[in-house]
Amino acid sequence: MRLLPRPPTSFQVGRLALATLAGLALGALLARGVLSVVLALVPPGQPLVRALVGGLGALLSVTLAFGLTGALSARALPLGRLGLSRGQARLRAGVASGATAGLLLVPLGTVLGLASVSQEGLLEDALGGAHLALPVALACALYGLISGGVLGLLTVRAGLAWRPALGGLLGFGAVGLLGGAVIGWAGVPNLLAGGGWALLGLLAAFLVTLQVVGDLTVAFSIDAAAAHPERDGAGGEQVKLTLAALGLTLLGGWGVTQQAVSFVQSRPAAPTPLAVPRTAGVDCAPPTDPLEVALWRVTTRDGRPDLSCGNAFLGFLHTPGPLPAFSGQPPTPHGGFDGLADQIAGARREVLYAVMEWEDDPGRGPGAVLAGGVARLYRQVQANPAAYPDGVTVRVALGNYPAVANLTWGLQVYAALRDLLAAGVPLADPERGWRVEVANFTGTFPHSHAKLLVTDGTDLTAMGFNAAPVHLPSRRAGGHGGDMRDLGLRVRGPVARDGVTVFDDLWARSRVLNCAPGVTAQTVRSACQAGELAVPEHPQGTASFPLQRAGGERVFGLYRREGFQMADAALISLLDASRDRIDLMHVNFSMTLRCTLALLNPRLCTFGADALPWMRALVRAAERGVTIRAIVREEGFLGLENHIGLAVLRGELAARGLSERFEARWYPGALHAKTMLVDGQMLTVGSQNLHYSSWAPRGLNEYTLATTAPAAAQGYAREFAFFWSQSPPAELPGWLSAGVGSE
Repeated sequence: MRLLPRPPTSFQVGRLALATLAGLALGALLARGVLSVVLALVPPGQPLVRALVGGLGALLSVTLAFGLTGALSARALPLGRLGLSRGQARLRAGVASGATAGLLLVPLGTVLGLASVSQEGLLEDALGGAHLALPVALACALYGLISGGVLGLLTVRAGLAWRPALGGLLGFGAVGLLGGAVIGWAGVPNLLAGGGWALLGLLAAFLVTLQVVGDLTVAFSIDAAAAHPERDGAGGEQVKLTLAALGLTLLGGWGVTQQAVSFVQSRPAAPTPLAVPRTAGVDCAPPTDPLEVALWRVTTRDGRPDLSCGNAFLGFLHTPGPLPAFSGQPPTPHGGFDGLADQIAGARREVLYAVMEWEDDPGRGPGAVLAGGVARLYRQVQANPAAYPDGVTVRVALGNYPAVANLTWGLQVYAALRDLLAAGVPLADPERGWRVEVANFTGTFPHSHAKLLVTDGTDLTAMGFNAAPVHLPSRRAGGHGGDMRDLGLRVRGPVARDGVTVFDDLWARSRVLNCAPGVTAQTVRSACQAGELAVPEHPQGTASFPLQRAGGERVFGLYRREGFQMADAALISLLDASRDRIDLMHVNFSMTLRCTLALLNPRLCTFGADALPWMRALVRAAERGVTIRAIVREEGFLGLENHIGLAVLRGELAARGLSERFEARWYPGALHAKTMLVDGQMLTVGSQNLHYSSWAPRGLNEYTLATTAPAAAQGYAREFAFFWSQSPPAELPGWLSAGVGSE
């Protein structure tokens, strides 16, 4: 690495390329060879030891691989100008490359983990097709900046070290930008389709180009900086201080990462248990259907009331919209958001809307559509206040979603308030009993991923989609969105009281925005600030009036948060009660977080150590003879996790002789759904993903509705059958399928 004369010869470029290939070979050998042997020595049933060995092994593999590349690249460089021996040059170049790679691996891995854990992707929705390209470019640029700066401090005097740092930033960053664009254009499926050797070849070509171009720019910068080698070279004390500082930085990097993890895992401020709703007016008889019994036994534990009877299924909300192939609903410009806006506008007493994300898209996004529904409601109150004798309360609870632009949390609460004010919605009208409040969840991770709308304490909609433009129809359909497929389920009846209770639980863990008088859409950021924790009270009495039956259907509300994992237990109980078939349409199909390392070595992820409870339940179902079909997402970072999850599940089923019981297909487009139909009878729709972030004890807040309403089950069955016919088989690279284990 470094110190090339100008111009470089083909011999020197070749040396740099060979050095890169040698480093890549060492990394592959360590990650897929030596590490496999080490992992094989770890006794079964030791997941923590396995995770530690795997994580440290991956870190060591990357550090040594880059270190070897840096050391060998020095062989191509005439080093006499700065008075460095060949051994000194190799050591310093190797330290600069290896230490930088090791230093960046932990924070970059943390960012990728958070991008996935946040759900919907910290980067994915905000950046569209650039969600993989931009991180690649940034990682390469950061590597060039740091490694160039470190090598500069090890070879030239401190005042000149900025020049190789800048050269590294530009050289490595330019190749990273180009490579990231190619990745974004090609897509994850095409990159994985050629198998392990093809993927390794693409990686080798990228790294060779990256290292050669980056090294040349750093070398030119050092060569230009060292105009007088006898006085511009780095002194011994400077080299020692640089190495010492680098060592301390490597150790401190782990501490900083731990602090970052602590930050993103700050706890909600209200640790109170989930309230028990009032249930006067309805007395449900125990169900007899086996699937209903499976949920009923879980949802009524610890004296919780049964609100599942006497409900009515009102319909689905589709994003980007319904299709004639499976639905008789007419299409609307904004798909499911028009349905939410209509439900809001039809309220008579109260509107409670909880959603993780309210993306800032003034005047045309889903937020504007929802705000338009609130504005219609207010105009109705203005025109006929006698029809609203108790007044109307509107509450919007945001989930504290992270903002990518500046890595801050919860700024979208201002977007929600801005959309409401821009639509002409006042925050208060005491004469008519009108009040609007907007609040933001206090936890960072877990933040709130739940999505539900309750109106008047009687109508409840649970959904998987956020207030984000990606769910709108795309330009080819007359919109500006991303055609992302998702589903909402609307019901009426006693189960809506459960929705009120869940909203109150979220509301009590949120801080309300307090705004100065006269606030406008333009002054929201300066005139409003987060206040105290919200108080879950209901001026219109919607949490206490006697319940009334609306129909004859069973509907169960399934909620989960830290300290209350009822939804997890209920879904597992439902899967364990299946006897015929399970049809899943899910954006996620993942293992534990560390299974991302399976891209380095598939043996790092096994069914025994890393399968989540829902996957174990699917295997038990297959053993009972249940047929399982899954439509999952193929693209993006979540698609990478799905590849690994499918490979592990298929490997486990094959080991048990049950391969024919499971079939998976890739959804032909953007998928965001979290839906399941069990035995053609019990349908679940909501926000809970088949993802580690939604199943950990300290995981995300989630809400799901489950119903045996025949119209709901039949309608979803038509939708699933249509998309199943449109979806190609979920083929996996042979190297990934062959390497997974079932320990």
